[in-house]
Amino acid sequence: MFAYLKFRWSRNWRKFQRNTKVWRLWLGNYVQRHILGKWHQLGIIRRLILTWWGVLLVAGWLLLGSITSLQATADLTRPRSGGTYREALVGEVRIMNPILPDTSASQDVNRLIYSGLVRYNPSRVLEADLASSWSVSADGKHYTFHLRPGVTWHDGLAFSAQDVAFTLAAIQNPDSRSPLASSWQGVTADILDDLTIVFNLPNSYPPFLDAATVGILPRHLLESTDPSKLRVADFNQHPIGTGPFKLASFNAAEHDILLDANPGYYSGRPRLDAIQLKTYQTTDDAKAAYAKQQVDGVSRIDPTAVDSAVKLKDAVLTELDLPIENDLFFKTTAPLLGDKAVRLALSQAINRRALIDTVFDGRARLVTGPILPGQLGYSAKAQPAPFNTAQATAALDAAGWIVGDGGVRQKGGKPLILKLATLDSGSMPAVATEVKRQWAAVGVALDITLASRDDLQQTYIRPRNYDILLFGITIGADPDVYGYWHSSQVADPGQNLSVYKSPAADAALEAGRVNTDKDVRTGKYASFQAAWKSDAPAVVLYSPYYFYLQSSHVAGQTDLHPVVPADRFYGIEHWTILSTTAQRSID
Repeated sequence: MFAYLKFRWSRNWRKFQRNTKVWRLWLGNYVQRHILGKWHQLGIIRRLILTWWGVLLVAGWLLLGSITSLQATADLTRPRSGGTYREALVGEVRIMNPILPDTSASQDVNRLIYSGLVRYNPSRVLEADLASSWSVSADGKHYTFHLRPGVTWHDGLAFSAQDVAFTLAAIQNPDSRSPLASSWQGVTADILDDLTIVFNLPNSYPPFLDAATVGILPRHLLESTDPSKLRVADFNQHPIGTGPFKLASFNAAEHDILLDANPGYYSGRPRLDAIQLKTYQTTDDAKAAYAKQQVDGVSRIDPTAVDSAVKLKDAVLTELDLPIENDLFFKTTAPLLGDKAVRLALSQAINRRALIDTVFDGRARLVTGPILPGQLGYSAKAQPAPFNTAQATAALDAAGWIVGDGGVRQKGGKPLILKLATLDSGSMPAVATEVKRQWAAVGVALDITLASRDDLQQTYIRPRNYDILLFGITIGADPDVYGYWHSSQVADPGQNLSVYKSPAADAALEAGRVNTDKDVRTGKYASFQAAWKSDAPAVVLYSPYYFYLQSSHVAGQTDLHPVVPADRFYGIEHWTILSTTAQRSID
């Protein structure tokens, strides 16, 4: 048996060896013919193939690196929460109190610190702010505001209807000398509960909601302050509000204001950590700070500086068409301007278009009346006589003003030399100089006084110490110009800067502001404009375009149609700064 198994094993082993030899020969032939043979045939191009493989490997490596780099860059330049937005404000900040609007720069700060019951959205439509809703009675005399629950002041105390009522009383108190008082005449308040207040008006007043945009003051901090001392109260430099940002520091000597995000803001904590504001006297100084990367924005750019401003690094310039106008206010009680024939002649001797082209390089809107084009009640028929030197000259001749020595007109031996006061900054000096040049052509001399904003207010505007005041006013979204032209507003803190008194104009303004029918209001304002045109208490010169500048690294802004410059901060709680923006403190 063993011999048989040995035989079978030997036979199978020899068979396996023969098969292995055959497969080895076949495999060798196959490799030689189909692999090494083919590779030999590719010998001419194999170096090229290896080269391409190398190129593809290197290209893939570079592409991967580029994708990684781009992703890193995108991560770095994406708007992020945190950081500080730095803006250069043109003008001074002395009083941070919303019922005592001082400079445009102060109003900018107020907008960040305080909130009103309502506010204008980017389309100039009123929306809720501290109020969650409101309703108006059928007769238009009662406005009920329901306040947002849970709102707190920056010091942590609860906001309530008592604060709203206190703010109304502060505005109305004559000792406070608030220029907003004319919009709140005769208004009383009923507090229904901590979150409900009713304003009772003596008559219907369609523009009332515009008045309700004023920032609300904290009763608990100011109720013990004498109203006559409110303007000089320490609170005005250490304000407490309910707005998106709260005061961290105010260094008047360094012209520096630092605001921190309000973590308790009712719309949620702002995405920015802080806002740093620095005040400058001129737009040139503010623009220079931007060029040095000390700020991320400039609150105002003069029209003549627009071309140079847009060339600054990362600069984005925005143009706003605001309902404002710059006027020559004639003091109608001044001896040389009591005759309306003289005022009408002076108006006709002004070439507004030439003034705009000379001073603003054409970047201003030509307007001629107390109500702006496009506003309710505007009447093209009520516009003053157009520029005509010959007719202006004839009118002055007819009024008895004869050209004397030196080309200056005189009457009864008294020369027609008018004293004009205006700001010493911005475009006002250039405008005054151009007016002087144009009036010289008809024999009228102008003595120009340039004053700082504070000096102009205290020395000239409040006592009405001028023949002519060159000044800018805000008309607002609703054309209720009662505060500028009604005879009840001739004395400070009223804003009737022309000391204009006209029974016809008064009656039309009174009726126009209390009627809810738009057609009736339009008719009343047409009557007012007719009286205004006849009396010529002022020369409306132009409506300046408002330009402001920001870095392209600032994100989150909304397209705007604002009412006042401070409206550019609408939605600032959503603003962000790209993380690559250098955050250096202002020198």
